[in-house]
Amino acid sequence: MATCNRSTPAPAVPAADALHHLKDLLQHDPAFAKDLRATDSTEAAARLAARHGVAVTPAALWRNRGTLVGGGLPTWRG
Repeated sequence: MATCNRSTPAPAVPAADALHHLKDLLQHDPAFAKDLRATDSTEAAARLAARHGVAVTPAALWRNRGTLVGGGLPTWRG
């Protein structure tokens, strides 16, 4: 059985980094949080995030839709 000994940690998953950055932005920018809650689709939310320097895909937003902000919001229609 082979083992892998890495001297450096594995690279972070870009989607996870983007979602972490998005959560930080939601906590520290009330105007952004309000605008994100008002979006009607993950595509609109991804465009809003991009305007704030966060490159996140609509698919990543959909997978994490209930965990971005407290109370399970935002929730986009399927």
